[in-house]
Amino acid sequence: MNHGLIGLVLAGTLSMTIAEFIEFQKLSPEDLRTRFSLPAACDPAVTASTPDAAQNRVTVGVECRARPGEPPANRPREPARSVRPVQRGS
Repeated sequence: MNHGLIGLVLAGTLSMTIAEFIEFQKLSPEDLRTRFSLPAACDPAVTASTPDAAQNRVTVGVECRARPGEPPANRPREPARSVRPVQRGS
């Protein structure tokens, strides 16, 4: 049953300076997949946050999203259902 959920996995978090983050953002999706050992079906997304704008450090998150039109990389399969005929009293 498909509930319209999008596959999303947090691949990792890092702490880095803002200058390092600017360079990190320049990495291609293929470079991010290689760096974090992500599957080919992953479309990596990078986000950053900082609790204090005066700090020169940010926490960076790398998320692995399923590419449009492809199933999520680690999507569990639905168990196969076997249909057994109803047995009536012997």
